[in-house]
Amino acid sequence: MNERSAKALLDLSQLDLGIVGAYFIIVIFAGLYLSRRASKGISDYFLGGHSIPWWVMGASGTASNLDMTGTMVIVSFFYATGLQGFWVAMRGGVGLPLGILMTFMGAWLQRSNVMTTAEWMTLRFGEGGGGNAARLLSAISNLIVTVGFTVYFCKGTGKFLAIFLPFSPDTCAVLMVSVGLIYTMASGLYGVVYTDLIQEVLLIITAVLISYKAFTLPDHAQLLAEAGDKWMALAPQWKAEPMTWLKDPGIYHLFGLNVIFWVARGVLEGAGGFTGGYMPQRYYAAGSERQAGLLTAEWIILLSLRWTMVIGLALLGLHIARGAPELARVLLADPEKTLPIVLGKVMPSGFKGVAVAGLVAAAMSTFDSTINAGASYWVKDIYQRFINPKASDKRLVWQSYFATAVTAIVALVTALAIENINEIWSWITGPLSAGLFAPIVLRWYWWRFNGEGFAIATAAGLLTAVMVKIFAPSLPLYIAFPLTSGLSLLGGVIGSYATKPTPSGVVAEFYKQLRPFGLWGKVRQELGLEHETVSKASGEARRALFNTPLAMGFHLAIFLAAIHIVLRQWARVGWLTGGALLAAAILYVTWYKHLPPEPAKTPPPSA
Repeated sequence: MNERSAKALLDLSQLDLGIVGAYFIIVIFAGLYLSRRASKGISDYFLGGHSIPWWVMGASGTASNLDMTGTMVIVSFFYATGLQGFWVAMRGGVGLPLGILMTFMGAWLQRSNVMTTAEWMTLRFGEGGGGNAARLLSAISNLIVTVGFTVYFCKGTGKFLAIFLPFSPDTCAVLMVSVGLIYTMASGLYGVVYTDLIQEVLLIITAVLISYKAFTLPDHAQLLAEAGDKWMALAPQWKAEPMTWLKDPGIYHLFGLNVIFWVARGVLEGAGGFTGGYMPQRYYAAGSERQAGLLTAEWIILLSLRWTMVIGLALLGLHIARGAPELARVLLADPEKTLPIVLGKVMPSGFKGVAVAGLVAAAMSTFDSTINAGASYWVKDIYQRFINPKASDKRLVWQSYFATAVTAIVALVTALAIENINEIWSWITGPLSAGLFAPIVLRWYWWRFNGEGFAIATAAGLLTAVMVKIFAPSLPLYIAFPLTSGLSLLGGVIGSYATKPTPSGVVAEFYKQLRPFGLWGKVRQELGLEHETVSKASGEARRALFNTPLAMGFHLAIFLAAIHIVLRQWARVGWLTGGALLAAAILYVTWYKHLPPEPAKTPPPSA
């Protein structure tokens, strides 16, 4: 199948183009409509004035998680390897940190009462040299990661849209960035979350359409029989066959070890609150601890629909390959073509437009959330903190517009200048992120960890990750992960003990405000806290440690149950659903019933 015939297969009708165009118009006008609310100040621009309903932010988080490029990659693994693709998605697509955010980390982030993770460093380490170094380093690293994520968005989205539209990938990327930039720059977090709500509705419709199409295939049973037991095997395999479509076909040969480190990475992300710029932002913007917990529960439940769509696309790919040997050869050589070929071959006119608009919505929701959160680091942690501390609200809002635009433009120009970002992306999500885990986690659980230790641990992790990229780019994850994280941990411990502790007053205020568990006994002792306060903190810690495995089990069970519904594997659906319901029942008693009530609203002053 040549490029031209593939393109013809996937051309959109006038009706489909009209649906996609209508989607663009709706989100632009929705964002512009909300622009006046965001212009009051940077708290409104980046946190929605803490007034956005929790259910809107939960839906927004789900939409932001469901990025289009990542979905194409996950579908390719499901098509080629079957249910083993779910374990590959532990790299990030499953959203493993959400269980931890639901049970305690979301509440800790909300209690922080900050706008950005970089500002959080001042809360934890104070305003001295160590605190300022940690804050500046955090702001810069978050800006770099924001640009990296946005480059990934631009490149992947451009390639996807070019399959359907009569434009080059670069032109499609410019189109998408321009549309997203218009409403995101104008309306800040208000525009992000409310347009995400529209986009989430569209994504739900898309997931239902694709899942139903796969579920009702006339050759459903034959497809699974021909795919074989290995394709249907749910337990992660210890060794994987060469994945010939990848640049390094043997990179996941020791598949079981990779799964262990992917799971460890997800747990550390959650335990450190290190979950991408837009995820912490939802908790900083939440109006209360209760809302932080509820939005995460909604986030997990809605995200299960992604997996009905993913397995549906993979199953439809098998159906197409079964009846078209030419397309089967295309998909064997490059499984990443599964998603666009399925949309072009299986979905009728009208439905195809809805599906394409839904996947565009997935891309846009990731883009808008990422650049809005990223811009906050420039405005709050660099411009206001170090350049113009006395800036007015109006000037800060203009800086917000500036930072949002520049972030998007820099990422777009970078995307247009490079051919392939897969290696860079693998490095960012592999050795680089592993090198940041030690300082990100230690900051919560060890009182003696200080700003200097954070800076040294971060520098050690970054330096090791760069060395791995230059001298050992093919180093397997199960070696690169412990190497970079281990050296970072060593640097953080040595750096903390080699320098003065964070001032006791700063540490004490941090503990009283957030009540984290871990190695805080010395601080509790020095504070001389009342028995009731200590008992409350201990109770929170016990419930968090008990509820977290339950929440993560519930999370995985509903995702896997959703997959097996589309596969019509009713025995598995039964025990997975039963496990999810049991976990939910226990969590109702041990988690939901202990959520603090909404704080009383202060009545407006009388005239």
